[in-house]
Amino acid sequence: GGDELQRVKKGIVELADMLVVNKADGDLFPAARRTAADYKGAMHYLRQRIEGWGTPPVIMASAKTGDGMDELWAEICRFRDITTSNGQLAAKRRTQARYWMWKHVRDMIVAQTKSDPALRKKAETIEHHLEQGLIPPRVAASELLESISSERQP
Repeated sequence: GGDELQRVKKGIVELADMLVVNKADGDLFPAARRTAADYKGAMHYLRQRIEGWGTPPVIMASAKTGDGMDELWAEICRFRDITTSNGQLAAKRRTQARYWMWKHVRDMIVAQTKSDPALRKKAETIEHHLEQGLIPPRVAASELLESISSERQP
């Protein structure tokens, strides 16, 4: 319900480097202004995540009218400049590269397992044993990886 949505929003805000309140135009402008003020107040309670960035800015904008887009672009450029000069952007890119490498490894192992009839059958047997409570997940994973490794041996 509503409480769950609020928890999700809180989690997103804690990760945000910048917040943009869109649709700050026409009849929605007063609501956008209130929303931006609420977020600005909340942002002061968060710890600084990016060295030199300070409190994440809250920007009101309208994609429809273009209002606030210059400010938004300026903040994006400022963020890029700060994170480039302090090394955090490069560090984040390295972390992302490692993450994606391991994600691709996992995806490729799954694809290989599903495309090889013998491995697929072994995986189904292991899944059945897992579902029956005969083996725990870690043992199931070890058995499947062992099957994949032995399948690759000449």
